[in-house]
Amino acid sequence: MAGFLAFATVMAGLFILIETRAAEPILPLSLYGNLVVSISMLITFLTGFSMFGAILFVPLFFQGVLGRSATSSGSFLTPMMLGIVVGAALSGQALSRFGGRYRLLGLVGLGIMALGMFLVSQMNEGTGFGAAVVYLVVMGFGLGTTFPVFSIAIMNSVPYRLLGAATSYTQFFRSIGGTVGLALFGSVLANRFASELLGGVSEGVKSVLSGEVLSNIAHNPQALVSPEAQSELQTLFDAAGPEGAGMLPQLMETLRSALSTAIAEVFLIGLAALVLSWLATLFLKEIRVRTVAPGPAGPGPGEGVGENG
Repeated sequence: MAGFLAFATVMAGLFILIETRAAEPILPLSLYGNLVVSISMLITFLTGFSMFGAILFVPLFFQGVLGRSATSSGSFLTPMMLGIVVGAALSGQALSRFGGRYRLLGLVGLGIMALGMFLVSQMNEGTGFGAAVVYLVVMGFGLGTTFPVFSIAIMNSVPYRLLGAATSYTQFFRSIGGTVGLALFGSVLANRFASELLGGVSEGVKSVLSGEVLSNIAHNPQALVSPEAQSELQTLFDAAGPEGAGMLPQLMETLRSALSTAIAEVFLIGLAALVLSWLATLFLKEIRVRTVAPGPAGPGPGEGVGENG
């Protein structure tokens, strides 16, 4: 791992060196000097950080905690995606109809997404399906609202000739944020789940299952979703006599509770990232949206346009 990190650092340094000397750089580094672009990229990184975590771990919650099938768990993302589509459409209309106040709309969208993320973080094994779907719709709507906002902010603050490169940054930083988020969330989930399970399992279960079996379950909780794994565990409990026959439901309840707690912690980290992105939006300079395409050279950031906030 250390070798890969060192290699990545060297390659990143070489890339920056080449880009600073290229006549037509792929990613013009001068864009980082534009405060609107820099803040928008930071916000996009943080929202991507939270978004991909939600997309990955929401189905896991429905399947592992609420006991739904893999197919139906995946389908619960559909309301969230519909919320994203509706939010993006309404946000685009609001930008065009109300003077392009992207900072205000960004604050509203991130606030709604943060509310949805908070509601999702409060879900547990007792949460109803209807409530969970509503929480996901709220989060998706807020996320969708932010999609056009920061792209418009970037597009409106750079020279016309750099529009393509600048807007490509949006998807790039969203993807990087998602990659970092998944790595961090996965590590947090695994560690918290293992500690919650090993600390919450009853002494009776510990007396039947060896430490090796419990460790395997803690690091690979297939018993939550696999009937075959549950059958193997039931066999072990049955071998312990009459007192072991009823221990599987007890273990399953502990597994669900541990997974619920671990996923809640993941969403709380996502919520913290959204709070940071909301605060960063406060520093986003709002410039009146251009309504006419400039010439090939185009105005520089803020040139030829008036401030709107």
